[in-house]
Amino acid sequence: MTRKSIGLLVRFDESRRADLIKWKIGEGFESFSDALSVSDWDVGQLSTALLSFSESTIDYICLAKKGNQVVTSKSRVEFSSILDLESIKISEVEAVLPTVVQRYFIKASQGIGGAIPPKTWGATIDVVKELRPHLVSEIDRILSLQRFSGMRFHGSVAEVQIQEREALGISLDIFSGSNKLRNRVLSEWAPPAEAVSDFDEETHSAILLSLPTSSPSFLSGISTRYIQEESAIQHDLYTWPGDVPVHSGGISVFEQGGRKLTVIYANRNALEHTLGVDLIYYNELFELFVLVQYKIMNDEGSGMVYRPDAQLSTELARMDKFSHAVKSTAPLASHEAHRLSDDGFMVKMVPNTGLMPASGELIKGMYLSRDYMNFLISPAGPKGPRGGGQITFENSPRYLTNTDFSTLVHAGWIGTRGAGTSMIKALIQSYVSTGRALLIAHEARK
Repeated sequence: MTRKSIGLLVRFDESRRADLIKWKIGEGFESFSDALSVSDWDVGQLSTALLSFSESTIDYICLAKKGNQVVTSKSRVEFSSILDLESIKISEVEAVLPTVVQRYFIKASQGIGGAIPPKTWGATIDVVKELRPHLVSEIDRILSLQRFSGMRFHGSVAEVQIQEREALGISLDIFSGSNKLRNRVLSEWAPPAEAVSDFDEETHSAILLSLPTSSPSFLSGISTRYIQEESAIQHDLYTWPGDVPVHSGGISVFEQGGRKLTVIYANRNALEHTLGVDLIYYNELFELFVLVQYKIMNDEGSGMVYRPDAQLSTELARMDKFSHAVKSTAPLASHEAHRLSDDGFMVKMVPNTGLMPASGELIKGMYLSRDYMNFLISPAGPKGPRGGGQITFENSPRYLTNTDFSTLVHAGWIGTRGAGTSMIKALIQSYVSTGRALLIAHEARK
């Protein structure tokens, strides 16, 4: 069982107000609010709403969240995650349904009404999908956002997607220089309903499954407004003659000012055989890259712990080899080439607190440099109560936070220097065959 689903039909019947809201949506505003009175709807509860801006059409589907009371008997309602339904004619909907939809509309000018009966709501959504088949995946994503908001997903699939989410989120922070873009993108993520099982209402948790009919990548669950067809991306970083294209799991493009960030997800392994996630962030302006390897920390009662193993030693040895191979010994030739550290290899420890939909926050973990990581697993490094190697927040204090790391890379203070496409290409070719998933983030001018 999941939370009760409340469906709303809202008509903005004041022309000036309606025109202003439609203009805001068209200009890319992420949300807007209004004052409504809806019975049987708790403060803070998330619902799904169909919005109408005329007597004859249903224009948008979105999320609606009830806030505190603002005037007598009315509460502020925030509308977000807005999807354009391309003005579906209400007459087409009513031609299929055994009931008249018009009677359930809440007029914004009056702001008083109730939720549509669940069976009628479900039937209405089904008709909307039939009339807009090319929007079904986005409609389902919005419904999943409402259904699973506040839950945490666990299991092996969730563990991989936690790492992918962290890699995408930090890439957006590096690119944008703030957390606004990341909050907007990550908070729009939700899994398909059929991939969720074993609900536990008491703990608000569930297991995330891998579906054979869909891509297992985290990118597949974000808004399609950021997705481009693979055929639209032609770049020698990602494909090589006679080889399978790297971008096997999704491509997203983000733009800000005169720059763009292209994010490629590559995973040539079955999800159950994926050993983890790596991020390669390449900035053309600074001619730098950073490679981040993600590791999951588990709660062992006394706190979050990561226990180093032979696989980590192998992966650090690969990092060491590449670090020595790409280290530039040439004198500085530009302001952009100056670094505080020109070692671009890092490990992020990620506490496994579960994968959360409808959330824009990154998990508070530890970014550890390659040199520091080698120290931590060496004989001189910290040990657990029984003498075994372990890494915790307490015994590994020289780490960077999410903000520390993204700020330094954004400004070009850390990362390799003199990184050209041939170097990045060699790095990608090496890491894509390691049994780990790879997220490639490429920042360049438009």
